Amino acid sequence: MFSLKKPVASIKEIILKSIWFGFIAGMISGMVKIGWEAILPPRTIARNLTNPPQQMMEQFGVPHSLTHAYVLYSQDQKVFWFSLILHFSFSIFFAAVFVFVAQYWKAIALWQGTAYGIFIWIVWHVILMPAMGTIPAPWNQPFDEHFSEFFGHIVWAWAIAACVYYLIAKDKKGHLENI
Repeated sequence: MFSLKKPVASIKEIILKSIWFGFIAGMISGMVKIGWEAILPPRTIARNLTNPPQQMMEQFGVPHSLTHAYVLYSQDQKVFWFSLILHFSFSIFFAAVFVFVAQYWKAIALWQGTAYGIFIWIVWHVILMPAMGTIPAPWNQPFDEHFSEFFGHIVWAWAIAACVYYLIAKDKKGHLENI
């Protein structure tokens, strides 16, 4: 389960393709997660006036005026561009990490990537953000939030794995090993 292996591809190819494939998979999985949260919102409207990524950035000293910056789309629809940058940056980064680590440790793709999603959810939503005071302690969070975030991270990570699997399979000149 925890055995590492020497990859076939060079470290340069692994890094470059982790970044490129991570970008593609991160963008697509980020859209999947936004869609999931449109169907099953993780927080009440009141709790989402400042969402966890915005709150965390404000804890790091980013001004409220920037964390809540938006543009109007279709005349009256607020698109919070700073939140979207955070959201997609998170997805791209963790998709690139997934591609990179998968070349050394195949178990990261356990259950078609869903174990990765559960791991990321535990690290961020159960440990880090509560420890930083960004969100309430897990036992003080509503069940709806746990339900949406837990399964949202599973679907998000599965989308990463599906994209990565496809990109590696279609890369005729590459040497990355598929998950």
